[in-house]
Amino acid sequence: MGTDNWKGHVNGILYGIQFDRALDDAVVTRVADGVAGGLYPGGPAETLDALTQALRYQGPLNDQVEAPHSEESIRAFLGKLSAALAARA
Repeated sequence: MGTDNWKGHVNGILYGIQFDRALDDAVVTRVADGVAGGLYPGGPAETLDALTQALRYQGPLNDQVEAPHSEESIRAFLGKLSAALAARA
């Protein structure tokens, strides 16, 4: 999966969490449920692959969809989401 592909998945997730004040476990569960339920394109396996690549990426993840969360918070959230999706696989 190229940068453009995983970036699209991450941007979709960031768009979905932009109004959440805290990126807590409830938000992780909500997004994981949305991925499993088809709310996000590509399904769980493709999203998990995108998250794996995103977390390896050294550049900013919050550069296109400006969610009001720090880069550190976004990376921590995506790591928790990745773990939640992997646990469901």
